Amino acid sequence: MKTIYSIALTGSLLLIFSGEIHAQGGSDLKTILELARTTDNVNYTDAFDRTLLMHASAKGYKNACSILIRRGADPNMQAIDGVTAAMYASYNGHTGIVKLLLEKGINPNMQEIDGLTALMMASQNGHTEIVEMLLGYGANVNLRAFDGYTSLMLASQNGFAGIVKLLLEKGAAADMQDFNNKTTALIQASLAGHTDVARLLFDHGANPDLQDNGGTTAMMTASLYGQTEYVRLLLDHGADISLKCADGANALFLAALNGQTEIVKLLLEKGVKPDSQETDGTNALLINARDELAETLKSLFYNPLKADSLYTEQMTAMVTTAQNGRLEAVRLSKRKEADFALPENYNKTTAFIRASRSGQISIVKALLKKGARLDMERTVRLTDLMAASVNGHTEIVKLLL
Repeated sequence: MKTIYSIALTGSLLLIFSGEIHAQGGSDLKTILELARTTDNVNYTDAFDRTLLMHASAKGYKNACSILIRRGADPNMQAIDGVTAAMYASYNGHTGIVKLLLEKGINPNMQEIDGLTALMMASQNGHTEIVEMLLGYGANVNLRAFDGYTSLMLASQNGFAGIVKLLLEKGAAADMQDFNNKTTALIQASLAGHTDVARLLFDHGANPDLQDNGGTTAMMTASLYGQTEYVRLLLDHGADISLKCADGANALFLAALNGQTEIVKLLLEKGVKPDSQETDGTNALLINARDELAETLKSLFYNPLKADSLYTEQMTAMVTTAQNGRLEAVRLSKRKEADFALPENYNKTTAFIRASRSGQISIVKALLKKGARLDMERTVRLTDLMAASVNGHTEIVKLLL
């Protein structure tokens, strides 16, 4: 699974702040009120095209906003990055100011430079009352930012169930996908295990098996991050546990990789087959495993003077455990009908040869007792069992054996 989503909102929203706008004369309430009452140009802007009204809206100075609007300040003006007074107020949760601006006829669907709207900002920050007001004044619930994100995705990833409910009741599309990664609200909610959000999405027809650009599903992300109740909910709604992402990893592999024992149990109880020979999650391991694990793999196997080390990314967890002398390597071989001569992979040696070379004789003996054949041209693929083993998740190894 090559795409790991961040719960943080990207883009210019990170540039929005409540205390960095330096309007004419200062930033405290007394100064702003004085300017609001006395300035000759209520629409004067600074170097970034930000107005006094924007500054007062960001800081929550409702009286100053009222004075400025009464004196003719334009509430629809946009700063150089496209942000409006209503966006500042919505982002920071200043409900009274948003109400004031809406009553003065602002356009609730204005977008800043990255396509974000006041509704998106209020949704991602959990300002339920503001969301309700914006919707009441005609905010478009399915408007997209330029990366394809919607208000529903932002509320879902942060677990704001009340806002999710409001958006869905106003017609938000539950299965809309963003442009860059094709993620969904259900996938975003799975990252932190927001089951209450997921229930609402399912009530409005969300598809549990939609995949992003990398083939990732909500089941896979929930399994990877240990969101057990979310996995239960997905299973209850018929999620397909056999789906694989682009590099071959499935939910069981990802749960085993990160040591999510309860989720491994759930998936096994639902009939998912462990250690499928068709599963090659090597890339998933290298991308999702801890950085130190990736470095360990490189240090153990990469030798530019040896031809077979050119295939480092296809090395097996059995090799790792054998070279380190860990008992998991022995457990790894204790499978029913174990076959250590699986399909060929060009010019690579097996774990047993490497274990012999590194002096781990006891492990070699244990492997040979299980009927492993020494073969310089064969190896095993990286499976869920190997992922659990290489990361030291002993309890999961026992479950998968």
